[in-house]
Amino acid sequence: MWSTATATRPSDGWVVVHRFADHLSSDFKKSSQPERVSIVWRYTGSKGLPATPEREAMDTLEDAIERLAPNRATLAIVSTGNNRRTWVYYTESASNFIEAVRSAQSHASNVSLEFETAADPGWAFHDSFVRSIRR
Repeated sequence: MWSTATATRPSDGWVVVHRFADHLSSDFKKSSQPERVSIVWRYTGSKGLPATPEREAMDTLEDAIERLAPNRATLAIVSTGNNRRTWVYYTESASNFIEAVRSAQSHASNVSLEFETAADPGWAFHDSFVRSIRR
């Protein structure tokens, strides 16, 4: 189940939009995907948000990743703002997933992506993010 939240920087009004998996299926085992992979797409946008063509290219890339990811990874958080979009996935193998993303990217976009990985078998990053959301 997906939820959204926004954060506004008081100094200039820039907004970051977050989309995140609020609740996971009761039969899903987080331990089956113990590695976290963050994919970062940097851009220059008005007030930190992407222009429509770039946002559409990001959506196309996300769709391409989702087509390859159903059994490889779970998308947990997407954050857009401050001139970057970050997708946070959990997967069984970070290296295999990154290789598949690079293959999907070659068909969707030629932007330079950054990858960050970490062991996170309990999904602590995701759970901390969800707890931080004011409801």
